[in-house]
Amino acid sequence: MGSEMCIRDSNQLVSIQRLQQAGFEVAVTTVNWVRDPEQPYVVVDIETTGGNNSYNRITEIGMVKLIAGEEVARYQTLLNPQRRIPSNITRLTGISDEMVKDAPLFSEVANDIAEFTEDAVFVAHNVNFDYGFIKQEFARLEQSFRRPKMCTVREMRRTHPGLPSYSLANLTKHFYISMERHHRALSDAKAAAELLKLAFEKDDEVNDLAND
Repeated sequence: MGSEMCIRDSNQLVSIQRLQQAGFEVAVTTVNWVRDPEQPYVVVDIETTGGNNSYNRITEIGMVKLIAGEEVARYQTLLNPQRRIPSNITRLTGISDEMVKDAPLFSEVANDIAEFTEDAVFVAHNVNFDYGFIKQEFARLEQSFRRPKMCTVREMRRTHPGLPSYSLANLTKHFYISMERHHRALSDAKAAAELLKLAFEKDDEVNDLAND
């Protein structure tokens, strides 16, 4: 057969062998992806009453929107989790029951969050944690929340391999990124946004070298 099929993942050896056996001419190729400079990225950080999103709730959300590597908007609010904040969480974040008693419920800011992240890539440090909590909060309102995701832990591991730690605190120290206060949502979101910029800059450097 004269058809040619390109396989992007060189680990798909079984699939390649089966295609070859079926008579296809198979080629392995490297694909250079181009990032759309106008694509918005919203870097998100949340604070919560605990680690399990099935029964814990969000106490604070901070978001930074980037387009072409520049901050164009930010969003921050405390949230009333409708349950007590454990003392160990208050010690970690500094967020107390008193601070959130008059804060809005998630339902009152859900539209703001949906609009702020609309048409954007949802970015966070350990993205599944933040994304999972927000998706669960929308599910409680019987609303869907779906955004493409990107993780700054994975991106930093990919673009800056070999560092001793990829925690947000240690990465900010390593790259001299200032933080107002760790474990507060907007401060952590701004720090993660700087890490995203570093990853993009490294990708640009590699692409420039490849094109020379």
